[in-house]
Amino acid sequence: MVDAIVLAGGASEPGLSSDLPNKGFLQISGRSLVGYVVQAVREARGVGRVAVVGPPGPLRAVLPRDLTVVPDNGSIMENVTRAVQELGASALTLVVASDIPLLTGAVVDEFLTACARTPADFYYAVVPKDAMDRQFPTAQKTYVTLTDGTFCGGSLMLFNPKVIDRVRPFVERVLAARKKPWLLAQLFGWAIVLRFASGRLSIAEMVARATEVVGIDVMPVILPRPELALDVDVGKPENLALIRAALQQQRDS
Repeated sequence: MVDAIVLAGGASEPGLSSDLPNKGFLQISGRSLVGYVVQAVREARGVGRVAVVGPPGPLRAVLPRDLTVVPDNGSIMENVTRAVQELGASALTLVVASDIPLLTGAVVDEFLTACARTPADFYYAVVPKDAMDRQFPTAQKTYVTLTDGTFCGGSLMLFNPKVIDRVRPFVERVLAARKKPWLLAQLFGWAIVLRFASGRLSIAEMVARATEVVGIDVMPVILPRPELALDVDVGKPENLALIRAALQQQRDS
């Protein structure tokens, strides 16, 4: 059983109501996005304690009182580090974004079961494009084409807290450089970046290079579960419309 951290911090975005701290508090059918995600995480059989990072007052207004609330500290890695300390987590810990309200406890358990098949320090969810297209063909996502197929990133990761100090600077640099190829090249090398840009990079090569650079065992977990990746983006109303329709269909069924 793992501990879990739900990230509901960060600033508001253009297009979001001024009375909402951030998009995690956007309401769909009377429930906040973070409320949907927390419910899914708590329903997962493989999850024990849950901490939620974000503005304490608004979180306590929309979530059960028995949850651990950790004040938002700024960057993603700062928030994860603080939540790990608050939980006293020492075993594998799950991190989930607060803007994927279609997530279910069963899908969380499926991800955890897949992670358990191969020992690693860091796992992250990856969803094939064809799985997204089958269920949500009009979804707006950023896809990456590798020799193994075309994928988008999911919003779940599982990691060993013991390596957090080692990987934190690297993760922060990757986040800062994700839209700047020349900075990514400094991290991974031009050969990897050029193979990626030309679609000639494989998952195995990418994992091997990431493991070499970071110094930990990194493992992508490929699951055909759009619930892991269909996030609410205020700038992409198509996704929000799809999510609203899917949640309505769940209530009606």
